[in-house]
Amino acid sequence: MNDIFIKDQTFKGDLKNGIESNALGFMWRPGMPKQKIRIENCTIDAGPVAEGLKLSYCYDVIVKNCTIIGGYEDCVDIVRGGFMLFENCRFVSNNTKHHFTIKCQAFNITIKDCVFVNDFKKIIDGAFVDLGNWSDYDVVDLPKTKEIYIVDYKLKNISWYKKIISRRIYADNPVIRGDGFVLKIPKLFVWLFWKFKRFKETKK
Repeated sequence: MNDIFIKDQTFKGDLKNGIESNALGFMWRPGMPKQKIRIENCTIDAGPVAEGLKLSYCYDVIVKNCTIIGGYEDCVDIVRGGFMLFENCRFVSNNTKHHFTIKCQAFNITIKDCVFVNDFKKIIDGAFVDLGNWSDYDVVDLPKTKEIYIVDYKLKNISWYKKIISRRIYADNPVIRGDGFVLKIPKLFVWLFWKFKRFKETKK
């Protein structure tokens, strides 16, 4: 097992890595050695790029006492993976689409005693935690995003009409303990969205 321990460091997004990159990112794929990730007392600032922290297919992750500043997409972007804990962290929107995205078969993720700072960008396409987006679930029967816990959080500098703690697309209902509400997107809207997206891709 390759263990990763990061403490008391600062990371900043760099356009040299491309606008769709992140300030700090980790990935795992089947066949690679397992890795345990621990991040503590760090500042992770996306700056001009898409995301602050990117976790792709990662397991056994603990992030504590960190400030994560979003880019134009997210503060934290999680694709697949599970068994993650975010505790006593600050997620700061910088005209960011979502504070968190947890998508494509991710499971067992806890966000506890954290602070969400500043409004996300657009009420028509935003949430503090966006669940179950980006997948091929419109053509393949994949597991939903599930076992998501968003508990004992605080909101800072948030407009009353943007207290969408979570937006559900292809996900089970999260456990919420705090102010705000969960928005479930109707299946018809999701179906139409994917049909339109695939139509655009075929026209490229």
